[in-house]
Amino acid sequence: MSLFKKLHFIKKEKENGDIYTFFFKKPANFKHKAGQHGIFIIPGFYKPHPFTLSSSPDEKYVSFATHVDTGSKYKQKLMTMAESSSIVMLGPIMDFTFVEGAEKYVFLAQGIGITPFRSMLLDSQANLRGVNTTLIHVDSKGHAFKDLTEKYATNAYYPTSADEFRAHITKFDHDQLFYLSGSPKFVNSTKELLTKQGVPPRNIKTDTFLGY
Repeated sequence: MSLFKKLHFIKKEKENGDIYTFFFKKPANFKHKAGQHGIFIIPGFYKPHPFTLSSSPDEKYVSFATHVDTGSKYKQKLMTMAESSSIVMLGPIMDFTFVEGAEKYVFLAQGIGITPFRSMLLDSQANLRGVNTTLIHVDSKGHAFKDLTEKYATNAYYPTSADEFRAHITKFDHDQLFYLSGSPKFVNSTKELLTKQGVPPRNIKTDTFLGY
């Protein structure tokens, strides 16, 4: 099966602030695991861009979400895509995914780092009944996908400051799996804090934005 997949654009939807979700028709035999990335190539643009797939494996469309007010010409092009225009995806890639047999997960997200957890929480609800998921999503500008993540996480918290976030993550047993998604600074500092609290490095998975 080819790693390159041509996706036809369907629509875009505003989530909150300058965050938009972009939806594409799912090709036949398209498969991915919740939490994985794609590398996306817009025809005419030399430099590709990585995005986490915000869609779960069972959803009708392939989708990703991103900030658009960044000055990026790539994202400006995304915002002006016409229906039925196409983009090429390389992937799926990365193993920021559920671990077979594990039952307790703590998802730690900053800002748009919520996107893999949207996919994973939907997937856990549909296919992994009995799995315990705790989400902590820190964002001072509003929490994208809050209605959905709050509904499907076993426990969900939405701090708006770094201090409030740190207060939350001192309360967990160390035998759980911790998944970190956000800016490099957020991921590195959170991993350091968890390690100092005694969480074994093998229990920490990180998803520093490839394209941050």
